[in-house]
Amino acid sequence: MMSDTLHVVHARAAGLDVHKMQITVSVRLCAPGAGEPQVETRTFEALPSGLDEMVAWMRERSVDAAVMEGTGIYWLAPFEALEAAGIPVTLVNARQVKQLKGRKTDVADSVWLARVCQFALATPSDVPPKAFREMRTLTRYRRTLIAQRSRVRNRVQKVLDRSGVRVGGVLSDVFGRNGRRILDALAEGLEPDAILASLSHHVAHKLGRLGDALRLSLGAVERRVLCDLLCEHDALQERIQGLDRAIDDGLRPGRERIVLLQTIPGIDRPSACAILAEIGPDLDAFGCAERLAAWAGVCPGNSESAGKRRSTRTRSGNKTLRAVLVECAHGAARTHGCQFRGYHKALMVRRGYKRAIVATAHKLLRVLYVVLRDARPYHDPEADYEELMVRRNAPRWIQMLHRYGLIEHRPAPTATATATA
Repeated sequence: MMSDTLHVVHARAAGLDVHKMQITVSVRLCAPGAGEPQVETRTFEALPSGLDEMVAWMRERSVDAAVMEGTGIYWLAPFEALEAAGIPVTLVNARQVKQLKGRKTDVADSVWLARVCQFALATPSDVPPKAFREMRTLTRYRRTLIAQRSRVRNRVQKVLDRSGVRVGGVLSDVFGRNGRRILDALAEGLEPDAILASLSHHVAHKLGRLGDALRLSLGAVERRVLCDLLCEHDALQERIQGLDRAIDDGLRPGRERIVLLQTIPGIDRPSACAILAEIGPDLDAFGCAERLAAWAGVCPGNSESAGKRRSTRTRSGNKTLRAVLVECAHGAARTHGCQFRGYHKALMVRRGYKRAIVATAHKLLRVLYVVLRDARPYHDPEADYEELMVRRNAPRWIQMLHRYGLIEHRPAPTATATATA
């Protein structure tokens, strides 16, 4: 029987089964010509003292590589501890190293991960440097605050609509300059005439409808709730602005890349910062735009068996990057004079709005990959995708219209008729 020592990549490998409060570590030692490999297993606490003890125990055994699963957020602390100790550690997707049912224990998982590490049986996940991991935390937290601010704004609208003060139906943005003046005045209980007098000339043509909308006043309870919501909104706004400054400082070395991303339709500065924080500083980790799209979860999946193709719905990927790309795709699809608008409009006819938006996000990601790879601003190719779709499908459409008698079939003119004419 052939020994597997010839295929050993790491002779002294470790596998870590990480949980919230404990870490099970197995070290697999495989020396050439020594027969069966030696396996040692030990469990440590996930507290700082346990991490220090784990690193010291692995150093005593001269571990030269380690593998762990990407389990939620619990992998980050032991990953950074091994990284700081100089022990090469690899993060792998849990789906690729999943154990069979009935054979799963903490010890069995750690032993299997050690074997995966020793023979390099799994593809390593992309883990950006620590600085970019911190930027990911900030950009994702910023998205959470943006969602909280949106909920507060919706609650403000609900308070006004419950009282019959339909200011939101007259102004396009209740939290704009004049809208905020109205909200503050309503919270203070001012009269409608005083509120209208404080507005700028930009809403002069709406004063009549605003005066009608302000005829109904808020009660004491509504004013208190509105005042509390406005204070919460202002606090969230200040926190968001503080995060923006911290993100700008952290991504200052990549300022040129942020400017390049902003040349693409639909991508503004916050979106560019979020995309750069998720992708990381090195595009070579993905190799090509197709792999990046698969990692982001915006490309179709593959499911084929016995020559039959099944559902090709998009695979799961980086949820934050996917959400940012979809938001940018909405903006790009509404930008006049760019290829994304025509691409989305042509695809929406036969695939629907949502699928077309995901496809537009896929195209947007491939474009930004090329922009970052070549370090050149985006230049729209001015391709009319609607015209291309019509030219490709017009013969089939005309044939179906003839078949159902919706248009009359006119034979092609003969050469005699053409000469007579």
